[in-house]
Amino acid sequence: MYEGSSKPLWLLVVALLIAVACTQYVADPIQYRLQAKAKPTGGGGELMVQLPGQFIVASFAGFKEVIAGALWVRADTFFHAGQYEAIIPIVRLVTWLDPHNVDVYSTGAWHLDYNFVDTNQMSDKRYIPAAVALLREGIRNNPDIWDLYFELGWTHYNKKILDYEKAVEYIEKACTKDGVDPNTGQRVPRPEYVDRMLAHMYEKVGRFDDAIKQWHKARKRVEEAIARERKRKKTKFIDTTSLDVCDRNLGLLYLRMAWRYGDMEAYRKGLEIYKRLASRKDAPAQLVEATKGAEVDYARRFATNNPPRDALKPLDANFEVTWKKVAPKVFIIKGKVNLVPASEYKDLASECFTHWYRDNQKAPPDQRKLWRDGCRIRWILRDYDYKMPDLKTFSYKIDKTKTIAWDSVYVSGGTFSDRIDLSQDPDFYPFKAEKYKLTILFVPQQAECPDYVQDRIGWKGEALRDKRYLDTRTQPGFHLLRKEMVLTKKDVL
Repeated sequence: MYEGSSKPLWLLVVALLIAVACTQYVADPIQYRLQAKAKPTGGGGELMVQLPGQFIVASFAGFKEVIAGALWVRADTFFHAGQYEAIIPIVRLVTWLDPHNVDVYSTGAWHLDYNFVDTNQMSDKRYIPAAVALLREGIRNNPDIWDLYFELGWTHYNKKILDYEKAVEYIEKACTKDGVDPNTGQRVPRPEYVDRMLAHMYEKVGRFDDAIKQWHKARKRVEEAIARERKRKKTKFIDTTSLDVCDRNLGLLYLRMAWRYGDMEAYRKGLEIYKRLASRKDAPAQLVEATKGAEVDYARRFATNNPPRDALKPLDANFEVTWKKVAPKVFIIKGKVNLVPASEYKDLASECFTHWYRDNQKAPPDQRKLWRDGCRIRWILRDYDYKMPDLKTFSYKIDKTKTIAWDSVYVSGGTFSDRIDLSQDPDFYPFKAEKYKLTILFVPQQAECPDYVQDRIGWKGEALRDKRYLDTRTQPGFHLLRKEMVLTKKDVL
C-alpha cells in the first residue's frame, strides 16, 4: 500500500472491533442463521499467514462481512485518488473476509487488467494472470451464479487476452447459471445480454450453427420473461425491444452467411425476418429500403443460380511493415495494408442492403472516401522466452524483471504509423533479457476488425492473401497476417 494508507485502515478496524465486541454475544446466533453460505475455497489457510495481524484478529472476532464492507469503502477513496496499487491488497483482504461478494472479485480483476498504466496509458500486461486467477478464485467460491464466468470470458479472455475459444468456454458456463439478489439472497434470472453475447462469440469463432441456435434460445428466454411480466403486471404494454434485438441479429447473421459464403437458404431465412421487421408501421425508412434491396438481390441470384461468395474472392493484403528504433526503448512502427479500398465494395452482395458504395459515390468528389477505414494492426513485444503464467492461486505480486507489452495501431487510407515510447517507465519495461520477440499481426476476429471489413474478407479472413505474411497455421481455418522478428538488447536499448 501507499505510505500513510495503513494507519487509517488500522484505526478503522479498531473502531469496528470495539463495536463488534459490544454486540457479538447477541449477534452471533442471528448471523449464522442468516449467513448459510458455502465454505470459501480460495486463499484458505495460506492466506492467514499473508494477512496483517489486525485483520486476522478482526475476522476471528466475527462480522467479517461488516469489516469487509468498511474496507471496500476505503478502497473506493483510493480509486478516486488514483492510488490503484493500494486497492489490490484491500481486494485480497475483502475477498478473504467475504468470499461471496462477487463485485469485489470483478472490480479487483478490472483494476489489475486496466488501471496499472504507464505514462502513455498502456496497461501493465504482467498483471493479467493475477486478474484471471482472482476471477477463478471467485468462481470457485461462487460456482452457481453467472457473474464471474461471464466476467472472465467476456472482459478478460475476449477483450484483453484475445483468446476467443476460452472466452466461449466461460460464457457458455455463464449461460447455465442464474444470479442472486445481494439484498435478499433470492435467485434471479441472469441478464438477457449474457445469452446474446454467447451468440456473438459463436459467430466470432466461426460456429455459425451454434450461433443460430443460441439466438433462438436467447429469444425464447425473452419471450418467457415477457410472459411472466405480463402476468405479474396484467397489462399488454410491455417493452419488447429485446425481441427485436434478437431478431435483427439473427437475421443479419443469416444474410451475412449468404453474402459472404453463398448460403442461399440462409439468405431466404434472413429475408423472412427482415421482411417481418420492415412490415411494421413504425419501421424506419432505412430498414424498409435495405430489405427491399435485399429482396431484389435474392430474387435475381436465385433465378440465375448465382449465389454470392464475397468472402471467398481473394484479396491481396500487400502487407508491409517496418519497426525502427529511434532512441533507446523508443520505436516507430509503420506500414501498409490493403484493408479495404472503397472500390472493393462496388459489387459486394452486402451493398444491396447497406448502399454504402452508392451513397459514397453520390458525395462530392472531395468528400468521397477512398478506403473503408477502421482496422487495427496489433503489435506484441516481449522477452523471447516469455510465457504468460497460469497462476493456480491469486497473488498480486508480479515478476518485475519481465517485459511484455502490446497495443494496436489504427489503419487509415491503407496505411498505419505510430511512435511507441517505452522509455519513460522502467518499472513497466525493464528490458532485462538478452533477446526479444516482436510480433506484428492482423486478426480478423478481433474487435478492431469492423463488420463491414469482414463483409469483404469473411469472419475468418478467408479472402486474405499475402505472399510474405499470410498465417494459416496459428488458428486452423483462419487467415491472419503475421510478421515476427527476433530483437537483441542492442535493437532495443
